[in-house]
Amino acid sequence: MNCQYCHATVNDDWTLCASCRADYARQLHQLRRNLYLLQRMANREYRLTEQTGGGKSPVPPTPADLGLLDEIDQAESLLKDIWTTATGDWRVGARWQRLIPRMQAHMGDLSQSPMAGEHLTMLIALSQRFAGLVDRRPRTRRLVGVCPDCGRDVLAGKGELLWRCRCGRVVNIPLLREETRERVEGVHLTRTPAGLAEWLRENYGYRVSRKQVTDWLRRGKLPSSKPVEDGYWEFNVREVLTLAMGANNA
Repeated sequence: MNCQYCHATVNDDWTLCASCRADYARQLHQLRRNLYLLQRMANREYRLTEQTGGGKSPVPPTPADLGLLDEIDQAESLLKDIWTTATGDWRVGARWQRLIPRMQAHMGDLSQSPMAGEHLTMLIALSQRFAGLVDRRPRTRRLVGVCPDCGRDVLAGKGELLWRCRCGRVVNIPLLREETRERVEGVHLTRTPAGLAEWLRENYGYRVSRKQVTDWLRRGKLPSSKPVEDGYWEFNVREVLTLAMGANNA
């Protein structure tokens, strides 16, 4: 039997593998945090930015943000559907403050549900939408690899575990990072310094000049790179990407 989410082999009693069960638990934990912040934002107890100066509006603000309350209602409806499908228990209240702790205490039931893979996919999409609403820290997303299904570039920020591609595939970010790192470890490019700078710009968007590449070579920052002939070098892709990323973050 295969995991409904990542298609790895699982025991007969489970519909999700151990890794996806752990991801499921992490998604619920993150969703609980985000809903707490979203609830405070809806009640106007928490905001992402400071209020700007200026004249007062003639229309008094509503006591609560109705749009955010609607988001919370939709999340609660989804959570209740997941819970009742997995357990058959329709008596649990609809409020997320009660639902999520109950779900966290019954991860076994959730992970053995016949729709566990679909439920995990929906939770990831919900968590991603809420993260953009409540996260006050702008995250710099960088290329970590390509989607295994459609080949689109996958961009992720620090700490992100899962990402839903436009094709519908949910990508495990740490796993993709590791697979990408392993692939580029042994990959070499034969280019001139100017050609390498152009390759970095066209493929990764890194702005690196020919002089920077030459300086890296002269200072020994590319120890695996070897001169070939006529100004060409054999560059180690991993070393080049590490330096290019650092230069663009400076």
